[in-house]
Amino acid sequence: MADGDRGIVRWRRDHNAELLTVSDDGARVAWSRPSTGAHTPAWVPIESEARLFGGAFELEYVVEEMASGQIGVGFLLAWDIGPDWGFFGYLGSSPTGWAYDLSSGDVVCATRSIEGGLGKSADGHTGVVSLRLDLPTHAIGTATFAVDGRAARPIELSEGAVVIPAACLLRPTQAVRLTARTIAR
Repeated sequence: MADGDRGIVRWRRDHNAELLTVSDDGARVAWSRPSTGAHTPAWVPIESEARLFGGAFELEYVVEEMASGQIGVGFLLAWDIGPDWGFFGYLGSSPTGWAYDLSSGDVVCATRSIEGGLGKSADGHTGVVSLRLDLPTHAIGTATFAVDGRAARPIELSEGAVVIPAACLLRPTQAVRLTARTIAR
């Protein structure tokens, strides 16, 4: 999906490139390289190139490999100074970042579960998480996670919010594919 200055919904190749590999089409990211530093990072974050606003969008995160660990998929709000990843690169650690954790079935923001009991990966390896974004330019917006056809409560976003699709990986071999489409109003 390309749309003017909203960007293309594909993973950024330059974000944590020393550990992550992005597919040629930009749709898949995988933690494929070993850590070469003194220690392995707690989380490896990645954001997409897109800055979504002024419309309705549907994103699909296909978790192709969980490596029997936590993985966060979701979004951050864009700010003039850049997105706030919070601590250790975990997507749901800041008050302006929301993660769906497929291993626990929780929507997480500001390091706490804001809704639990949604679908989780049955085998700890794969799963699909949908995210519906309604981002009007001059009104309150919403973001709604869904798994297996069950939707979480909508998350209210500020008027004119700009959303960055993102993910955070906890273990080597984890992989996520991201697709998106604009929804006609």
